[in-house]
Amino acid sequence: MTAITETSSNITEFAGKFKVAVVECDGTTSTNDTVTIDELTTLVGAAITLKEDSTAACCGGTVSVSGNVATCRLTAAAGTVCTETPLDFYLIAIGY
Repeated sequence: MTAITETSSNITEFAGKFKVAVVECDGTTSTNDTVTIDELTTLVGAAITLKEDSTAACCGGTVSVSGNVATCRLTAAAGTVCTETPLDFYLIAIGY
């Protein structure tokens, strides 16, 4: 696994146990790039939002979580992994 370059991050804490992390990331063409959110111990869900307009080569992404690590994959319009011109994105994660 390769760590994604984080451009910036912000953690917001709400009443109760949950926090929301928003992390600005540089996109890559890898299938298993990771973001570790040190301020949280457990992620319960996450989503990717592209920072730029989507293209046929990069139009979205998927993310899976384990502990406080999010594994991100950018996808092309065909549903395959983005292999060219990856776009920067925001990782939005909820955890505690």
